[in-house]
Amino acid sequence: MLRVVVLFFLFFQVLNGANFTYPDFKQCHTKISKSFVYFGDIRAVAVSKNLAVAYSQTKPKVDFIRFDPFLNLYLFRSKKNHQPVKLRSTHGLKLGEWIAGMDDRSLFVGNFAKSGELLDSFHLQNVKLEPNSIISCLCCEMYGLGVGGGYFIGSELIKRFIASEDIYYGDIGARFERRAGFFTVKSVDPFHPNHSLSVGDIVLAINGQKSTSLKQINQIILFSKLKSKVTLEILRGNQKLKKNLIVHSRSGGGYLSDTFLENRGIFLDEDMKIIKIEQKSFAAQSGLHLGDRLMQIDHKKIENQNEIKEYFSNLKSNEAQLLFERSDFQFFVKIEL
Repeated sequence: MLRVVVLFFLFFQVLNGANFTYPDFKQCHTKISKSFVYFGDIRAVAVSKNLAVAYSQTKPKVDFIRFDPFLNLYLFRSKKNHQPVKLRSTHGLKLGEWIAGMDDRSLFVGNFAKSGELLDSFHLQNVKLEPNSIISCLCCEMYGLGVGGGYFIGSELIKRFIASEDIYYGDIGARFERRAGFFTVKSVDPFHPNHSLSVGDIVLAINGQKSTSLKQINQIILFSKLKSKVTLEILRGNQKLKKNLIVHSRSGGGYLSDTFLENRGIFLDEDMKIIKIEQKSFAAQSGLHLGDRLMQIDHKKIENQNEIKEYFSNLKSNEAQLLFERSDFQFFVKIEL
């Protein structure tokens, strides 16, 4: 039985005695339902006759051929042929546009409400989509893959995941934000090789293109080839500068923590506890363990991941003292830039 959730204007229309009609996605649902395929208990979406993609927070119990830890995406190969979806670019997707989320049992209709910054998800407002639902337009093409809670991963990221044997995202050692109508550097990674941006730099253009959105800036950087060059035209104070920055592999972001400590093999959860340690990294060589909790950096108490990035963005020295807690024991670890 199809469950249809109408998000906008319904209450207003009822009060005014008008008949409200929403776009009919039922034909799309009938067509797209043929693109769902199961691997064990994981529902996936066929993206070619023999390949299917799925989002999962836990490792599947069946074989898969590729995994993206930034997005929790898995790629499966099937011996049977399936009817693939057609991926549609999100670049033309406008706020308020009617879209639908559908799985092999249910259909939800809603309005596009929010655009993420590439390693974040997009959003279908007020709809509790199940993981691995298809986000569709009226032309029955796929804008993205639902991950639950109304969020979905855009088609550009899915296409790149399918096509790339090596999973990486480009990084130039900075994170960006929109502030007062400008696109500015929010934080800088002191562990990134040869970083030369500063907090507050205004990004005027990237690779010769005028800066138009965070999505544009992030996509160019994230999708750049390793060791390629990204050129930023920036405004620092009253001075215009051109920065040629070499792209390195990003260590954190998406569903991974993004504190800059990932460059040293330390991955934290929201409680500041270590949940992953890279082998042969600074973290492993320093004797850190899973479950160790970061308490403070130098003399500053740390309560969330953003505070870590903010502290390192403004660090003036070439080292810092990290205070960790393990059970009832506290200890310092010195980290050098």
